[in-house]
Amino acid sequence: MMRKIKIIKHALVAIFLCNSYICTACSVTATIPLIESEKDQLIYDLLALSLSKTGVKVCLNQLDQVITDARKSRRVEKGTLSLKWSSASNPLEKNLRPIKIPIFKGLLGYRIFVIRKGDQNRFNNIKALEDLRKLTAGQGYFWGDTKILQTAGIPVVTAAQGRNLWSMLASHRFDYMSLAVHEPWLDLEHRAELQLEVEKTLLLVYPSALFFYVSPDNKVLYDLILSGMEIAINDGSYDRLFYQSGMIQAVVEHANLSARKVIYINNPLINRDVLPADPRYWFSLPLLNFIPAQ
Repeated sequence: MMRKIKIIKHALVAIFLCNSYICTACSVTATIPLIESEKDQLIYDLLALSLSKTGVKVCLNQLDQVITDARKSRRVEKGTLSLKWSSASNPLEKNLRPIKIPIFKGLLGYRIFVIRKGDQNRFNNIKALEDLRKLTAGQGYFWGDTKILQTAGIPVVTAAQGRNLWSMLASHRFDYMSLAVHEPWLDLEHRAELQLEVEKTLLLVYPSALFFYVSPDNKVLYDLILSGMEIAINDGSYDRLFYQSGMIQAVVEHANLSARKVIYINNPLINRDVLPADPRYWFSLPLLNFIPAQ
């Protein structure tokens, strides 16, 4: 009887550890960063979907604490964290191996601004990069996009923890936050007390991509993620999950991208060789049609 109870207990633990797509015993277990936001949740869902396509039972376990992006990179290098996600221009990832399929189809390079309510008139007359340089952006210290803005001559105030930027903006520490078009909507709903809103007229665009990164020594996980993403993209399930998510539906409903004034800047930190040319991997907008240049 005691042996039977132990067997049942272990079976229940195995089921509990499995993700929503895989509910049998784990062939591979991967430790991932703690899910901190709606963006992270969508990344997790896309990863779990992709891994479910491989036929290998992969279980994803989250860290139980919040750590900085730099510590995530070091842990992946050491093998105590199986993977992380980050922009292709992030210098922290130089010792890691990217899966070169953009998780969010290049939307990371389409940026809109979060501003304080009542400040819209400060942005209405911005028509070019020179005008934008008169205002100061708030960015995460370890975000790959921070160096892109700084290289373009845009003044930037940074914070080690990105979540602190919202209250810093509300406290007039800088003028705006530059976020990917899919990022601000749900976060603003959760921070209504800060009296912030999305700026209505501008779209900042530069080549960028969000990749999964693993240790160069973890070939098994690299191959699983790469093959799984390709299968999910080919059978259409990846795009269905991505475009039907609440984050992307919020872009469609609220962002009004085609009516915005577009400011293009370079991304000198990115090696274009790491950006795949296959249009299946990229989001495109009418009139913008951003696909990485050859």
